[in-house]
Amino acid sequence: MEIVNCSKADFDQIITNINDFWGSDRTLHLHHPMLIYEFGNTAFVIKDGDTVCAYLFGFYSQTEPIAYTHLLSVRDNYRRQGLARKLYEHFIECARKKHCSGIKAITKPINLESIAFHKSMGMKLIGKDTIDGINVVRDHSGPGEHRVVFMKHI
Repeated sequence: MEIVNCSKADFDQIITNINDFWGSDRTLHLHHPMLIYEFGNTAFVIKDGDTVCAYLFGFYSQTEPIAYTHLLSVRDNYRRQGLARKLYEHFIECARKKHCSGIKAITKPINLESIAFHKSMGMKLIGKDTIDGINVVRDHSGPGEHRVVFMKHI
């Protein structure tokens, strides 16, 4: 399985099967087609035949030399095969080629699986406040919407 850019058909497959990736449709609103139309050079999938088994949608910041991971998921029956790590490593290599000095990601404080994964990728939590022992950036996503913000220098 290799990493390729996400096509419109791949995107449609992802949103049609969103529960297979996220266990619910809670992130569907974050899957905007601009991610492939306007940021297609940083929208990647790993496929098994015609089946999208993992994807990463990211983009390069317009204000700092940082690459941002917006969405990363692996289809349920393809987990524990290192696909998320493979996508992240690919994205980091693309970011280096674009002269980015870091990579950034964000999740909710309750998403312990995401927090553990990002830490395993060597990312640091940059928040100064804590919630349940987890560093957060208060009000990052609006009033009362605290987020765990990760950063890794590359």
